[in-house]
Amino acid sequence: MLSMKFSNKTILILILIVAGVLRFYNLFEIPYTNDEFSALYRTHVATFAGLIEKGVIADTLPAGVQVFLYYWTKIFGYAEWVVKLPFILFGIFSVYLIYLVAKKWYNETVGLVCSAFLASIQYTVFYSQVARPYISGLFFSLLMVYYWSNLIKTPDKKFLLNSVVFIFAAAICSYNHHFSLVFAAIVGASGLFLIQRKFLLKYIACCFIIMILYIPHINIILCQLKMGGNEGWIGELQNNFFINYISYIFQFSALSYLLVILLIVFGFVKFKKQDVNYKQLVMFSCWFIIPFLVGFLYSKLVNNVMQFSVLIFGFPYLFFILFGHIKQQKTIINLLLVLAILAVNTYALVAERKHYSLFYNSIYERIMTDHQDALKSHKRLASIVDSDKVISEYYTRKLNLDTNFVWYDSFVSERDLIAFLKKEQQRSEFLFFGCLSSNNPVTVALIQDYFPTIIQQKNYFGGTTYLFSKAISKEHNIIEYQNFENKEKKCWSSMDKSKFVDTVSFSGKYSYAIDSNTEFSFSYSRPLKEFLKNENNFIDISVKVCMPDTINECNLVATLSTEDSVYYWGASSFSTFKTNKTLKEGWVTVHHSVKLSDINVGIRNLKLTVNIWNKSRNSFLVDDVIIKLRAGNPVIYKLFQKD
Repeated sequence: MLSMKFSNKTILILILIVAGVLRFYNLFEIPYTNDEFSALYRTHVATFAGLIEKGVIADTLPAGVQVFLYYWTKIFGYAEWVVKLPFILFGIFSVYLIYLVAKKWYNETVGLVCSAFLASIQYTVFYSQVARPYISGLFFSLLMVYYWSNLIKTPDKKFLLNSVVFIFAAAICSYNHHFSLVFAAIVGASGLFLIQRKFLLKYIACCFIIMILYIPHINIILCQLKMGGNEGWIGELQNNFFINYISYIFQFSALSYLLVILLIVFGFVKFKKQDVNYKQLVMFSCWFIIPFLVGFLYSKLVNNVMQFSVLIFGFPYLFFILFGHIKQQKTIINLLLVLAILAVNTYALVAERKHYSLFYNSIYERIMTDHQDALKSHKRLASIVDSDKVISEYYTRKLNLDTNFVWYDSFVSERDLIAFLKKEQQRSEFLFFGCLSSNNPVTVALIQDYFPTIIQQKNYFGGTTYLFSKAISKEHNIIEYQNFENKEKKCWSSMDKSKFVDTVSFSGKYSYAIDSNTEFSFSYSRPLKEFLKNENNFIDISVKVCMPDTINECNLVATLSTEDSVYYWGASSFSTFKTNKTLKEGWVTVHHSVKLSDINVGIRNLKLTVNIWNKSRNSFLVDDVIIKLRAGNPVIYKLFQKD
């Protein structure tokens, strides 16, 4: 028995070593995320009162981690590895704590299985490498649950010690994150039903002390509620969020799914119905599901807060639900189970999810370094950068990089961008453009009016860098080209043959007249599956327009829809492109681009529709409608999505 325990402890040490390696890998190369930069810049205040006012109340999160970072950086500085170190350690200690909790409620085999998963999946590896209140909340919630478990299971042993640590950990959870507070409340409420009756009053006293300890934070949260937070920045909650969340936990990996199924099946070998502790199963199911329901309802009724990060505090209990029925196994079986879990998850993390190559390539840094490389390689280069100015300054100063570029936000509108591109076309042969994922998708299409050829595109998580050339190359990936030379063409509808004009055109013989009696023009409609090559593509739509100097409320419109629902509707105003004159006098190129990465294009029977909405009933001519695919960024969201 002693030998088995020692061997199982050795297996646990192996798990902890793997957890450490995966989190400490290339420690000095782990970059800051945007959230970390934001938190760290809010530590640059002279007083604690200033920290609360500008660093905490200005944010939407509790004070705990922000206060910790304030004092930690004062003592140890702002080097990335220094700031991240405590959180990496929290991540490793969490692996040990889940083992203790699972062992207490189930057995050593379940403890090893759960800790092996927590050690090696991207969910916990990533958040262990980010100095934000997620892995810290996981650590303190597990610490709370362990000592809470002692109170529930053996209240007559070390009640004072267990209650003190339970109170401390729960209080830290309440100051760490709103969702770790919710989780602590769920655990606390569970204890009311499970604690032995003779210890109930003492337990209630513990819960009361936790609430008292939270009182200093009430004014802060009230001030944050008055400010309203960052309303709507996440976007609308998608109906498939929960499925994506479960898939993310298991790294979107077919091997991981198979492993989980095999472990579940393995647990039913020699399984007896009377072995099930239904009260336990219900409790852990509630711990996993209730935080999700709270977030879901709040997101639907008030403001969307649902991200994978906010659910991390209750997610370990999914492993209890899935694997809690596995009986205690021999040491050799435990070793084989753990090796299989670590091997499959590490492979998925490194090879399938490409965690390190994606996360360690900060888009903020790469925009700056790619720009520097472009300057060295190409003379007569114009440059535009759409990135966070403060973060960009951090990297240009740290790496001593050139800042000879134009900020994208210096263009008040597309008209300003067009004016800049016209000017640079006369004196530059190449153009560099680095942008975050939030950039207007029409920007690249506009640039290609003046610098047509993309000679280099580098894709990163969170953004892309491009290098354009003024040299003209052959058009590729054109889906449709309507030049009005053929009066009957597949996929086009509502085309009035009497409006074909043969006196003025941009190319060929004919153009098409849209007059003041027409609100909606001809339309192009085609199933997306017939031409879509990659779900990360852009659809670029352009039309040549001969229009008066003033034109009111006229739009190039694109829609992605089924028979029942519209999943995307976007429009570009003609007046926006008024300065975008082509080589042929009087004609303007109007653009609209659809970023498919932001749309659920896997929906069955989704079709693209393109038309012109002449809302103010203008009169003008159109020619050369071009619809084409442009290569997108396949890794732009991959840290959190499958593709």
